[in-house]
Amino acid sequence: MPRCFPRNRSDRRILRIFQANVGKIPPAHDCALALADSEQYDIILLQEPWTELKDGRCLTKTHQAYDTFSPVNDWDGRDTRPRVMTYVRRSAGLVADQKRPAATRDILWLTVNGITVVNFYRQPYHDGALEILLQWTVPDKCLVAGDFNAKHPSWQAGRREDRGEEIAFWAMDNRLGLLNPVDVPTNAHGNTVDLAFCNIPLADAVVEDHLATGSDHFTLSITLPGQVLAPLPIGKIHLNSDEELKRFIELVEAGAAFIPITTASPSELDSFASALVNLLGCAARAAGRPARKTTHGARWWTEECAKAAANYRAWRRVHSLGFDREVQLAKRELHSVVRRAKRLYWRNLIDSFTDSASVFRAVRWLKSPGPFQAPPLQIDDRVYETQLEKATALRQATLERRTANDDIPDPWISVNTDRTIPFTDRVSPEETRDATLRTGNTSPGPDNITVRMLRAVWHAIGSLVHQLYQGCLRIGHHPKPFREAEVVMIAKPGRRDLSPRAWRPISFCPVSARASSGSSHGV
Repeated sequence: MPRCFPRNRSDRRILRIFQANVGKIPPAHDCALALADSEQYDIILLQEPWTELKDGRCLTKTHQAYDTFSPVNDWDGRDTRPRVMTYVRRSAGLVADQKRPAATRDILWLTVNGITVVNFYRQPYHDGALEILLQWTVPDKCLVAGDFNAKHPSWQAGRREDRGEEIAFWAMDNRLGLLNPVDVPTNAHGNTVDLAFCNIPLADAVVEDHLATGSDHFTLSITLPGQVLAPLPIGKIHLNSDEELKRFIELVEAGAAFIPITTASPSELDSFASALVNLLGCAARAAGRPARKTTHGARWWTEECAKAAANYRAWRRVHSLGFDREVQLAKRELHSVVRRAKRLYWRNLIDSFTDSASVFRAVRWLKSPGPFQAPPLQIDDRVYETQLEKATALRQATLERRTANDDIPDPWISVNTDRTIPFTDRVSPEETRDATLRTGNTSPGPDNITVRMLRAVWHAIGSLVHQLYQGCLRIGHHPKPFREAEVVMIAKPGRRDLSPRAWRPISFCPVSARASSGSSHGV
């Protein structure tokens, strides 16, 4: 019986959120992503992001450490482009699902580990987005942050302007506390317009001067304490070092002697195959280490960029408000340095291509599926938004759309059953080895066992695999552990619609199962 252990305290930590309006300025958008990554922020909320429409492609700024979410996936001009963009750090125990309670380009709803994070932008003197927000039902564990472009004594001393009183009453009615420090400006005009509301206890927000992006707005740093992280999925097992591979071989050699070798019945073959698969899997997990997706910072961000950003921050401290000449010159220099650094980085990268593999990677850039996460899935009149909902719906629509009632009538004609097909039920050790170790498909299946790992321990398991395959051929049975496969849905290139036909199912079978099938076909 498996033992249950209490949740490790490290599974809870502070969730850090970076919020800024980058004013549609490309270098400011780049700086925001680079600074947030360098400070290890988990979520980035940007308003007025940089976007462009070029040769029919919708472009924006991305960062390889973050997944990009947009309220709209396609646009055809300035009037339809997204005005908010949210980024969620990869490999940080964060699971994000995008919600779309209303069709708008000014609000983006995300559920991150059970927390609803709302990225909001309100264009001055326009109330469409605000009306949607005021009518939306606020759930528990919710954060609403962004550029509200409104004034109220709750966050800035003075008069009430631009429906600030309605926003204050909305927050009060929904038990949302204002996280901003009162009377601390969030833009160079001296106004507090970037706001954060939250109903999570002990949540906090401060204006961070050292995270200035180069836009006219200041950066808000939000912290949500005590948040539970999702368990990281265990993927492929790495056996990179000689010591890890040696340990794997030793464990397999020790365990192979205890595998029961009985092949008289289908149930015994199932037990035999299950024991062999478990031995390889346990040895790999004990000797190796699970592969984790690692990300790098913005490679174009150089020391010159850091110095230009520091110089801009220094002048900002001297002239915190207004548009002083020195501040504007420092900002212009920062933007120029960022543009130059990115241009030089990509130019050097392209010049370094020396082989066909490098050229192939460059061609893939032109065929990118786009920077945003997959859109929701619609089947009939129902829309599926979360990852689990979409996975279940795709399985039902793609893999379970046919039943036994859809089978065609029996097409076979009567034959003389006294005659037999000349088929041998014997397989040689050499054929077993070739079918297992020379399979063309070397990608690991759900068991994470690779052909390379099988080659390393073939001296210990070769005879076992041969006896297993021999028993399968003699009885005519395919073991149950070899019938399992992992199906992954891949978005088809150029398809961004909501139909299940925009997805292609890819099946990953265990290497041993592919080898067993190949062995039966080869004799």
